[in-house]
Amino acid sequence: MTRLGGLVIDVSPLRTSRPFRYAFSARMISLLGIGLLVVAVPAQTYQLTKSTLQVAGVSTAMAVAMFVGSLFGGVLADRYDRRRTIQLARSAAGLGFVILGCNALLPHPSMWVIYVAAAIDGLAGGVSSSALMALMPTLLPREKMAAAGALVALTTDVGTMISPAIAGVIIASGGIPVTYFVAAAATAGTVTLFQAVGPAPAPGTNHESPVRALVTGVKFAGTHTVIRGILISGLLVMFVSGPMVLLPAFVDDVLGGGPTMLGLLYAAPAVGAVIGSLTSGWTGRVHRNGAAMLISVALMPLGLVILGASGAVFLAFLGLAGFGLGRALNDILRFAVLQQNTPDELRGRVSSLWMVQAVTGTAIGSMAAGFLGQWLEPGTALLALGIAGLTLGLILLATLGSVRRVTSEVIVLDRPDSHPENAVPVATAAREKEGSS
Repeated sequence: MTRLGGLVIDVSPLRTSRPFRYAFSARMISLLGIGLLVVAVPAQTYQLTKSTLQVAGVSTAMAVAMFVGSLFGGVLADRYDRRRTIQLARSAAGLGFVILGCNALLPHPSMWVIYVAAAIDGLAGGVSSSALMALMPTLLPREKMAAAGALVALTTDVGTMISPAIAGVIIASGGIPVTYFVAAAATAGTVTLFQAVGPAPAPGTNHESPVRALVTGVKFAGTHTVIRGILISGLLVMFVSGPMVLLPAFVDDVLGGGPTMLGLLYAAPAVGAVIGSLTSGWTGRVHRNGAAMLISVALMPLGLVILGASGAVFLAFLGLAGFGLGRALNDILRFAVLQQNTPDELRGRVSSLWMVQAVTGTAIGSMAAGFLGQWLEPGTALLALGIAGLTLGLILLATLGSVRRVTSEVIVLDRPDSHPENAVPVATAAREKEGSS
């Protein structure tokens, strides 16, 4: 029983940290609002235009704005109070929801309003996500980073599963305008809950221009061997993150199934991800968390190999669930290693680079999978994508020694300006001391 209990997700951050508990609750409500928007905006756009190109255009506008917001949100989080930055960003998003609702009530809603409001929401979402990534680690002890990452991953996966269904119910019963106003109300709740988190002033006194500050963050990430390795491994995660674009063809050509089977397989990664988060209790106790993170990278392409080689729906579901499980574990461990190795005064900008990878990952992975699908049969394309990803994952495990040697134990570097924010994993500290001797 004790052994099984050690697998269960660690919820102690919710019990021990009141600010984290409020931030966690605010994020859950925020995910609901975002989930409503993800369904309502495409639905309204297609209803007005009957054009899939317009739907893609609105989604692209939101994605580009989120990319920009994620980058400069990190700069803002390192310069201004992080709680206030989140509240202002979510307030802007709420205003965008209200504009969308009012526009939807008009006899002839304007498409340009939808584009502008979608861009506002994307920009605000990027800023608030990067600021929240920087804020979360300051609310907990360092040894609870993996537990925090697991709780964040779980809410993301559960929100992704249930918020579209809730949106469908609200649209069917009350219409699209009501959906927007419910999202605005959820956002107001988010802003209110963040007030209880308390002040979170910027840790540094650096007042570089925004572009120069962003360059400083990129330079740090590029020269710090552990952070650089984490971001390199993130590139591989991006590469294997788009198998879903091949699923319709795979179900039709290989499995001979229909819409019911396709829907089942689309749900499989989320099922695996939730299982991974719920059984992530061990991630907070693993000593070599850098090596564990690199190993988790290989689980994703291994799932694709099982999927591509399968000829039965059970094996296909198992492969996709394994893919989702690997993704969840990688997110949890990568969050922990990244936050444990980043000084607080740079945490916003480094977090923004991770957020950019998360925002663009599925799109880039989808393009890679789609390209292979043009040349190969869907099963062969999935198998090739999985084998290539697994090979690259093993290469990263062998070559990224700086990440592989990272442990969860932290110490404070012995230098005049040392303070708790500069605590880093023992392996990293040892190498820095060797380099300075």
